[in-house]
Amino acid sequence: MSTYLIHPASDAELKEAIALRIHVFVDIQKFPLDEEVDEYDQHALHFVIIDESTAKVIGTLRVVTVGEDAKIGRVVVAPEYQGRGLGKRLLDEVEVHLAASGEFTQCKRMKLGSQYDKRGFYEKCGYQAQGDIYDELGCPHIWMYKTIERK
Repeated sequence: MSTYLIHPASDAELKEAIALRIHVFVDIQKFPLDEEVDEYDQHALHFVIIDESTAKVIGTLRVVTVGEDAKIGRVVVAPEYQGRGLGKRLLDEVEVHLAASGEFTQCKRMKLGSQYDKRGFYEKCGYQAQGDIYDELGCPHIWMYKTIERK
């Protein structure tokens, strides 16, 4: 049985994470390549899931501060690893980090733009949909939020 590590990405892991994002969002879901890597990647905090048995990046997301929100984006788990609870573990670990991190003290909640057909996953992770469905690159999305719980 594999064990998995979740932590902020090193430079080498970030390159693997971006390759994984391109595989899932561009190759599989057919989003445009020129939209996948953007200006947020340079200053975002990137997290990765590492499969210890292979030392490969098998999941990732990024976090940027937008006002009082920690905006989470580019959440992805490699297709062959989906359905194992790793996406939820990744989000949970990031929430713990955000609650404890000095760099996100101004953030009161987490915010993400969910593909509309994926909203059920985020609801199971404690996020609540707010607002209207919006179009992003031809795909319906909805904003979802979760309060950052600090001790």
